[in-house]
Amino acid sequence: MDLEIISGHHGADSAAVAFDAYASATAKNTDLLLVDTAGRLHVKDNLMDELTKLKRVLQKKSPSAPHHSWLVVDGSTGVNGLAQAKVFNEKFGLTGLVVTKLDGTSKGGALVTIYRELKIPIYYLGLGEQPDDLQPFSISSYLDSILPLPVQENALA
Repeated sequence: MDLEIISGHHGADSAAVAFDAYASATAKNTDLLLVDTAGRLHVKDNLMDELTKLKRVLQKKSPSAPHHSWLVVDGSTGVNGLAQAKVFNEKFGLTGLVVTKLDGTSKGGALVTIYRELKIPIYYLGLGEQPDDLQPFSISSYLDSILPLPVQENALA
């Protein structure tokens, strides 16, 4: 698989970088363009305003852009994850979640609240730090991890 990374210089306008990346991907008939806006804090208005601008700029290239908008939520943040999801959803319109850091004591209880309140689908769970530790979300596996059924003696007998 070929992978091209387009980045700007430190301090570059993120919307301009995304615009250039979209133009490049379109010109090269690329199947997929990922725009990573890591490091956005929902309590920093200027950073959230950059997301709104990024969306407007991409929509100049394609009115339906961005086609997907996923938020990566730290599963250990608790209810702060809900606050993040609300603001990002309001500013950018989320279409999915990726919940990370569920390999320790955190059980990601906030994701239940986020889904219940915002109805944003959960696509992946991060269960460690290796690439293979990012797993597709399965409601049954998630429920088994937080509410395991007791093992009954002689259940198979």
